[in-house]
Amino acid sequence: MITIKGLSKRFDQQLVLDNINLEIKKGELLVILGESGSGKSVLLQHLMGLLKPDQGSIAIDGQDITKMKEWQLLKMRKSIGYLFQEGALYDFMTVFENVAFPLVEHTRLKRKDIKDKVKRVLKTVGLEDAGNKFPSELSGGMKKRAALARAIVLDSKILFCDEPTSGLDPIKSRSISFLIKKISSELHCTTVVTSHDIRNSFRIADQVILIKEGKVVGSGTPRVLQDSQDAFIQEFLS
Repeated sequence: MITIKGLSKRFDQQLVLDNINLEIKKGELLVILGESGSGKSVLLQHLMGLLKPDQGSIAIDGQDITKMKEWQLLKMRKSIGYLFQEGALYDFMTVFENVAFPLVEHTRLKRKDIKDKVKRVLKTVGLEDAGNKFPSELSGGMKKRAALARAIVLDSKILFCDEPTSGLDPIKSRSISFLIKKISSELHCTTVVTSHDIRNSFRIADQVILIKEGKVVGSGTPRVLQDSQDAFIQEFLS
């Protein structure tokens, strides 16, 4: 589904991604773990085509997105849902309008069909009664749910989530993590999550990679990483 080969990226003199090689299978939920500044979010931005690598390739369904023109990237992104770290909801729109926005912009659905689709998606994320609220009226967890609803409203075959539990208390973090797992399973979508939330990541991940200073230093199932004898991996997990 997604194949990354020899991906490297510098910002000025700083090497942020260093020869990343990664295979993400269709329908898999992969969590990218790492300390702040390790390159997790930069890697996710490359997967979206928002950044161009200095070296290497990223193939999605066999197509190298690093060689795509902007119009091709825009078309490709319609099949990808992106949950931003802070939600990135439009403050001047209600929750309903935020979730409906991708349908209005990218489909020719009739108003009634859009309304029905948004209602279904809001119910999926547990916000069926919050459609008329504005983002300023929502709790942190509700904002994450609303942003997740907007990310999946186009029936995305790929879902990217950047630090989805940041800023949330342990209970809400667990709830959002399980919701992402549930949606990923129900939509049969390939899901990539960046996080430093080890406990919840291990609860939901099929596969995990650990990044240190732009390099992959560990990969496998949660159990494989837990059983690793590598000193840094054990220090990070502890």
